Amino acid sequence: MEDGVQEGKREDGARQELASLLRTSRLDRGLSGQELADRLGWSQSKVSKVENGRTRPSSSDVRAWLEACHASGEVFRHGDELAEGALVESRHWRAVHAKGLGPGQGGVGGLERRAEIVRSFQPSLVPGLLQTAEYARQVLSAANISGQADVPEAVAARMRRQEVLYQADRSFEFVLTEGALLWHPHGGDILPAQWDRLLSIATLTNVALRVLPQGRPFGHLQSNGFLLFEVPDEPTVIVETFTRELRLTDPDEVAQYRDIHTRLIDHALSEDDSRAFIQDLAARL
Repeated sequence: MEDGVQEGKREDGARQELASLLRTSRLDRGLSGQELADRLGWSQSKVSKVENGRTRPSSSDVRAWLEACHASGEVFRHGDELAEGALVESRHWRAVHAKGLGPGQGGVGGLERRAEIVRSFQPSLVPGLLQTAEYARQVLSAANISGQADVPEAVAARMRRQEVLYQADRSFEFVLTEGALLWHPHGGDILPAQWDRLLSIATLTNVALRVLPQGRPFGHLQSNGFLLFEVPDEPTVIVETFTRELRLTDPDEVAQYRDIHTRLIDHALSEDDSRAFIQDLAARL
């Protein structure tokens, strides 16, 4: 696990280095946090979060900050480099699972609790928030490339994450392909219970579940699934690859994913037709 822990420290270090550079620039100019916030038209809270490394500023935020502080050209160049790196957090699964699969559920769970809207697209499997316990057990076992021993604890943590679905002040928009509905790790006997779970969750008024059937025109590559968390001040996209978890906070990139999700909804079946589609799958099995 040592490599994973060190990778996580490097990423935290890059984010903190940017925060330190911005704080130093403000102090060198003799500005208080409130004075800088007034110059930028921000809240003092946002300035504080950026300086404490709790919010990753966009590249334009960094440039505006350094302009307000009359920073040197060298500081501007360094700030641009750090900002670009901080907006894309790439962590190998060794780092994500450094303390086990169970604690690894906590990071995404925190985003789910903070987000006002969660937008999800999955072309290959049912997303974690909608999984039955057995489906989750098989998925986590199949994805356990780092050989962790706490799969049962991770399943329990994933089930606890699902409690957020019942908070009426949160909204969830899921788009799943037909392929995602039919995929299973070992045997199709787990699918009827999983489909029943989807139909049950789809009755919640704050949850929208839509299916994109095979052969339905879309006009965009469905190369990967993603989660978009509409967190105030820092919307975040998570993309999972075979070996890494990517977290994207660049506003332009996030906006692209938001647009893709909107187009997916436009091409998918309506909520009523999606429920009928799942019911038909269950009847044909």
